[in-house]
Amino acid sequence: MAASFSWYFLFYDQDYQPATDFDETESHLVVWSNHYAKTYVNFIKNLAEDDHVTVYVPKTIPKDSIFNVLKSVGVQMGNIQLEAVTNENIWIRDFGPVFLMNASGKTKTLSFKYYEENFFPYEYQSIYKERLRASRIISIGGARELNGKGLAILVEKHEADVNPKLSKAEIAKELKRKLNVKKIIWLKSGLPQDDVMSNTPIYGNIYSAGSGHHIDSFCRFISPNTVLLAQVNKNEINNHPIIKMANERLEENYNILKKALDQDGKPLNIIRVPMAPLLFENQRIFDTNRIFVWSNSYLNFIITKHKVIVPGYGHSIKSEDAISKDLEIENRFKSIFPGKKIVLLDCVDLNRKGGGFHCISINKPKKKKRNKAA
Repeated sequence: MAASFSWYFLFYDQDYQPATDFDETESHLVVWSNHYAKTYVNFIKNLAEDDHVTVYVPKTIPKDSIFNVLKSVGVQMGNIQLEAVTNENIWIRDFGPVFLMNASGKTKTLSFKYYEENFFPYEYQSIYKERLRASRIISIGGARELNGKGLAILVEKHEADVNPKLSKAEIAKELKRKLNVKKIIWLKSGLPQDDVMSNTPIYGNIYSAGSGHHIDSFCRFISPNTVLLAQVNKNEINNHPIIKMANERLEENYNILKKALDQDGKPLNIIRVPMAPLLFENQRIFDTNRIFVWSNSYLNFIITKHKVIVPGYGHSIKSEDAISKDLEIENRFKSIFPGKKIVLLDCVDLNRKGGGFHCISINKPKKKKRNKAA
């Protein structure tokens, strides 16, 4: 009997799982950018109405100036913490820390390798006096979905691109060791509009400039057993070759998810939501004029205590289709997230660089209270 209790409490104290986007939040972590100031102000204002926000301000920008900017537009400054950092990379979801917690409320923090040299983990450790454990592989936050119970969803094309010398089995082994992942569902590829930039157009004379098959543009956990998956409306499939391509990729992934089981051997609850309208713009690059389709998505959202902050496109695209799609997604999200306010905000300037609201923020989970013995 004593041995059984010892095993139970050892397991209870060691079974760490990654935090999820639907966990209760201690603070949303964001790296400030003057270049995207208008988008950031609206985003941070909405976050701070519900939750605490930690804004990392590059040392090239005076913290006082950001404080004054946020205060001038009515941001609840009692929920804002400003921290000076050297890092100027805004895509904190991709390179930032992974927070893990166990059932007894203990936490630990992990840092994966990034494409380029990443100083942020060292700055994070210095600010919070908290040691980050390290992994030997590149793993990008916006390219993995975790349900907090041992299940991960990854995209084969992305992982092959960022870890070309590693097999799927080797990647799985490292995630199981570092994140306590018990099972991985492998999807095939991401949206064509999220393909990385290259000198080869994805169709005709249209080029992509995305992040490279990031899962947070088309598939997201909203509970341990429920995933949202983008879908092309049937009456739109033949409206454009890129939409048709997106439909083929999404349906291939849907068939994988439909047949998959979670870490406990149960089928997933899959909810389909509309894919965002294609966003085309002309831009001069490499001394030529090119048409780009930007990596935009309704699924690059953030969940707060009382809201879901979602990218909206009617204001920027100004077409009847985009306005109608925004209304459709707002109503759809109201049914998916009952009791939460659905807030659509413009983030096209982020889409032009391959990201969205989910890409520029991480939710640090609120620590659980230790369960008292009966």
